Amino acid sequence: MKTSRLALCLLMTSVAAHASPWPRVNPPPDARVETIGEQIRLNGIPMHMARIRARSATAEMLDHYREALGKPVAHAQVADTHVLSQRRGNHFITVSINATDDGLSEALLSIADMQAARQAADRPLAFRLPAGSETLSDLESVDGPISARQLVLENAHTLRTNLEQLSRSLADRGLTPDGPPLTDVDTAIVQGFHGPFGEARLVLVRHDGSTRAVLTLRLKRS
Repeated sequence: MKTSRLALCLLMTSVAAHASPWPRVNPPPDARVETIGEQIRLNGIPMHMARIRARSATAEMLDHYREALGKPVAHAQVADTHVLSQRRGNHFITVSINATDDGLSEALLSIADMQAARQAADRPLAFRLPAGSETLSDLESVDGPISARQLVLENAHTLRTNLEQLSRSLADRGLTPDGPPLTDVDTAIVQGFHGPFGEARLVLVRHDGSTRAVLTLRLKRS
């Protein structure tokens, strides 16, 4: 019994020592913070994301986050957007800052769990795609009773082949077409789906011999 208790204590100590809590990055004092989803995974990587808006100028928000992140921090500018990035322990922090049309400054804060990213590299997609498809993006989020997922993929199949095969994958989840496609032309198809536990929309675009698909699902959690 003593040996078991000792082993348990050592295990708990080891877990606590290796646990890496999410880093905190304080927003400007006058800012409005909007959390994006309770749980988010981008390409299998757990993330925390938030949108921060403030009445301060973009330069002031940039100075604030430089100070909040501390050194070292990388700074890049793409057009009118400033991007700050920093590796902190097992996490990678990115802050993108730009001005909005209504005269405010907005920052998109994302924190990625890099340790989990290594484990997610070869994870199964758990969704049947047309053969030869390349997954460009896989964004998953949980917000209360709703789970959402957006898959962006590309392949060489025709619009119609993609529609047929992805419709079968959605049928596995109890989702069937709402009716005829909302859009059905030579270069694009848009189809809605619904079922007892959620809904989906599939957008297919054909360009330069390839098809890009954007599939958005919203499902009720059981």
